[in-house]
Amino acid sequence: MNEPSVVRLLYRGLPPAGNGGEPSALPFSPEEAAASPLALPESSAPWKEGGCGAISWLEKAEPGLPGPLYITGAATSTLDAARVLLEAGAFPEWASLLSLCQSAGRGQMRRNWSSPAGNLYSALRLPSDGPFAGFAAAPACGALTAEALCGEGCPVMLKWPNDILQAAPSFRPGVMPGREDCRKVGGMLIEERHGALIAGIGLNAVSCPPLSSLRDNYAFAAGILAGADGLPLVSQGDENGKENKEIVTIFTLWRRLAGRMFSCYATKNAPTPWWPALAQKHLAFKGCLVTLDDACPETEAMVRIPCVGRVDGVTESGALRLSTAYGTETFLGGSLLPGSEGLPSSSE
Repeated sequence: MNEPSVVRLLYRGLPPAGNGGEPSALPFSPEEAAASPLALPESSAPWKEGGCGAISWLEKAEPGLPGPLYITGAATSTLDAARVLLEAGAFPEWASLLSLCQSAGRGQMRRNWSSPAGNLYSALRLPSDGPFAGFAAAPACGALTAEALCGEGCPVMLKWPNDILQAAPSFRPGVMPGREDCRKVGGMLIEERHGALIAGIGLNAVSCPPLSSLRDNYAFAAGILAGADGLPLVSQGDENGKENKEIVTIFTLWRRLAGRMFSCYATKNAPTPWWPALAQKHLAFKGCLVTLDDACPETEAMVRIPCVGRVDGVTESGALRLSTAYGTETFLGGSLLPGSEGLPSSSE
């Protein structure tokens, strides 16, 4: 890896992604950044002018990053901002971007992703080899994210293929939880642009959507990311933040997570597929009877059916493996839901 370990503040913002529309990111001055959740640790190193084409930034070295990290103020979405940088030739593999907030954040099925200031909104360019060359990109990225969070003392589970969960006090290992037994604290959306794969990763660091804002068939309630001690990982400007001095800003949290993700990938990347075991390590609901709504069988990609089975693992292709009444079956799509009442007990 020859990319610079630097942070770049997009103090003049970014132009629109695509033809016309609003800027993909608004101007964000050093003073605004320093007073925000994206504040860098105190450093005497000065900002230096830099840029690429019509895009300008202020830059300083920041050890521990796998590639350049861009900081923006309010953005339409981190994926939009990353697209603009990618098209300018300034977003190489393992480059990442943090935005203060998003006005048009999006999740799976193009659903709106609530994006107030204070939470973590990132975009990360993934490599183009290994699992990232096919369908396995989402669960492989999810496995790396879960591994990085656990490495920071934050116990999480990967809800296939790309949601991050934490257990509530009522959670019982080996038993399929109800809606209130787990909390969704993050998720990701992967998009391909100009042959490059970019993951939008969001984590609820200080706030989460209320139940009233969730769709009727939500799987699990939203929650705030916490450490093993139950304390928030990011300072919320109150006494909670004083209890955990190791991670106090969104910037510091992401720098550590990005470094851990790259280190894990670089260590494990080998001819033998590494990621299924990593996903299995963090996979939620192993051995539990689950409902896979809108199930898309791997061998019948155009057929969508509800299915009930026990979670057995994931395959090298990225498919979810379930033990059903018809034996072991694999699925490339679907939504895992708690409980199985009222649904068929087979994959019919």
